[in-house]
Order: sequence, then C-alpha cells, then structure tokens
Amino acid sequence: MKTIALTILLLVHPVHVSLTGIDYDRVNRVWSVFVKIWSDDLESDMKLGLRNGEQITGSTDEMYSAYLADRVMILENGKPVQLKLISAGIDGLEHRFALQAKGKKGVSSITVMNRIMTRLYEDQANMLLFSFDGLEEGYRFTVTDTMKSYQVK
Repeated sequence: MKTIALTILLLVHPVHVSLTGIDYDRVNRVWSVFVKIWSDDLESDMKLGLRNGEQITGSTDEMYSAYLADRVMILENGKPVQLKLISAGIDGLEHRFALQAKGKKGVSSITVMNRIMTRLYEDQANMLLFSFDGLEEGYRFTVTDTMKSYQVK
C-alpha cells in the first residue's frame, strides 16, 4: 500500500533532481565528472537554450557538450576548466554523461557551479558528490544556490 501511495505521489508531483559527481586525481591532475539527468527534464531544459539566449545546435554530442558547459562549471582559482565530453548514453529514463578536464598546478580554491534545470522548476535539486585529495563532501544545489566553493591546499 505504501508503494502504491508513493508511486501516485511521484506521478502527481515528479521529482526534479540531477546527480553530479566530481573527482579530482591530484597525481595526474585530472578532473573526472559524471552527470545523471532524467531524460524528459534534459530535453525540456535543452529547449531553453544557453543562458546567453543562443539555441543549442550541432550534432548530438555537440549539443550535449554545449548544454553541460553552460550548466555545470568547475573553476580553479576563479578560472574555468574546460570539461570535455567523454561519453553520453541513455540508461532507461535517464541520461548519463562522463566528462574530463586537465587541472592546473597550485590550486587553492575550487568553485563548482551547477545550474541544471534551475530555469525549469522552482523545486529543482542538483545533488553533488565532490572529492578532492581526501576531501569528500555532498552538497545540494537549488534554484537560488547554484555555487559552492572549497578551499584546498
């Protein structure tokens, strides 16, 4: 009975959430990022275009790259790293993306920005799993809180 009630509740008010994992390999200075987004939400958010007003165009991978670069950013000492789309796939009702970037030496602060679907839903939650050289933290981004900074050594 509880399962039926929960299912009905989710159908009446769907969950608006994404999951992003960010892991930094300090030895090789490589950022590894994964992003999971419900496919129907991804499609709706991509239709909104980029934040500068441009439409998202190109091949499928180019469109995904442009979308993710516009919505998810990592800044080292205030400068954005260039995330490269490694893979994109669909698993059931969700899209899964893997990205990588080369990190810089001498980083003292990391800022993560996540704006996935923040223009779509007031109750949007973008969950982050962040790992950097022994620092591991979870964080919940919202429509009004899209940035999180970390001081690292």
